[in-house]
Amino acid sequence: MNIALFVDDVTEFNGALMFIPRSHKAGVIEAGHDLATTSYPLWTIDDETIAQLVDEGGIIAPKGRAGSVMLFHSNLVHGSPSNMSPFDRTIVYLSLCHVDNHIRRFKRAEWIAHRDFAPLEALDDDCLRTLESAAAE
Repeated sequence: MNIALFVDDVTEFNGALMFIPRSHKAGVIEAGHDLATTSYPLWTIDDETIAQLVDEGGIIAPKGRAGSVMLFHSNLVHGSPSNMSPFDRTIVYLSLCHVDNHIRRFKRAEWIAHRDFAPLEALDDDCLRTLESAAAE
């Protein structure tokens, strides 16, 4: 699961994230690393596969105000173009997966790719009421 928090407004002009609807239904699609166009390895899918997926599902670019949150499946084909506008487009991403599927080769700074792979622990269903009661005392 991926969670995207828009820190800035996201518009069609500032490099919005694009999705190919229903592409996650194809399962894991073979991808390779582009080592030439960015300062870090970028996952890429070949042009023929992208064209086929877009022909079947189209392409969309969700937009939203700062503070908006978007959740999407990790297998949903997504990417973003460069931002050619004078407007920032900061998005904070959380990629959640099973602890067995953690990063094994650390190529990004720790603030980008976290190194704590402990499982999340569920809180009690009434945890907010319990905290509220404790605060009132």
